[in-house]
Amino acid sequence: MDKYRKITYFWIIALLILLLFHITTYFVYTSVVYPNPDDNKYIGDLGRTSYMVDILHERPINKQTFTKSYIDFKDYNGGKVDLVTIGDSFSQGMGFGLNRFYQDYIVNEYNLKVLNIQQLSGTDNYIETIVLLANSNYLKTIGVKYILIESVQREALERLTKRVNFFKISKNENFTSLINNQKEIYNINSLSENKITMINNLNINALKYNLKYFFSGYGSFGSFYREKLNQKFFTAKSSSDIMFYADDINKLSLENVENIKLLNYNLNRLSDILEKQNIKLIFMPAVDKYNLYRKYIINQEYPKSLFFEDLRSLSKKYYFIDTKEILEKELKKGVIDLFYSDDTHWSYKASEIIIQDDLFRSIVQD
Repeated sequence: MDKYRKITYFWIIALLILLLFHITTYFVYTSVVYPNPDDNKYIGDLGRTSYMVDILHERPINKQTFTKSYIDFKDYNGGKVDLVTIGDSFSQGMGFGLNRFYQDYIVNEYNLKVLNIQQLSGTDNYIETIVLLANSNYLKTIGVKYILIESVQREALERLTKRVNFFKISKNENFTSLINNQKEIYNINSLSENKITMINNLNINALKYNLKYFFSGYGSFGSFYREKLNQKFFTAKSSSDIMFYADDINKLSLENVENIKLLNYNLNRLSDILEKQNIKLIFMPAVDKYNLYRKYIINQEYPKSLFFEDLRSLSKKYYFIDTKEILEKELKKGVIDLFYSDDTHWSYKASEIIIQDDLFRSIVQD
């Protein structure tokens, strides 16, 4: 009888310990980085990946202070457009928080009508999408004056050095339906469609990453890095720590002269096509978080990016928005939160600075 009693006690204690672990981990970590979707709170992609609550920058999912807004592709119902943007999650406002869309700064600062579109099905990249729209006379028909192509730095060379069919044309005569019918790639609802229960597998991840940081400190955590800065650049609890995607470093191997020249060639070819329709091409690569803050990282063993430096030296027929150069000037002034501490995306501060920069102003007010 004593034997069975001991076994029973063992399982009761084990279950209580397991329950205590889940309750504690859930309230201390998991529920913090995955808030209830009804609470209108957003935690960045790196915060959700790492479960490290001391680097979080909690913000509302969406808070707008502008009186006018850009037009998203799914809401376009025809009419004239001054500027078309196309890009990745930066162009979809996936950093969230206050004034999350850089397009809204363009609308309100320069009084332009801005349409954001997705890459069209049947095209291999953003350049080919714009080629199709130009060759099919869609852009000319709706009065477009500017095309802005955005890509995060780490993906730009893979995306924009692909072979482009510069003769591509669409057989769809209705531009509005062509634009409206594209699949929405970036959707906030996909991040947290279901409320997370107290007992879940995410608690294991939270324990794993936080224990690794506790015992090993700074460095690589697989899909991301955490390092110490020599200045406080964030408002998070750990204000002098930086977290960034591993691909910010992994994809530096693509940054060779040949690839950057090919990217420049493709953009110049596109600019030639657009120029015939009196449309200006703007290329705005979003500087990687690691690249922007690298000189302030105490551990200097990581390789240096030369993407912007090499691209600056090339002859261009398009307008190049050098986001690294623009934002580096602000870092020298000690400006904080240009990027969100828990995210790979820049904040509203960076959007405002870039769009209000003299270079951008000279392009759209020329």
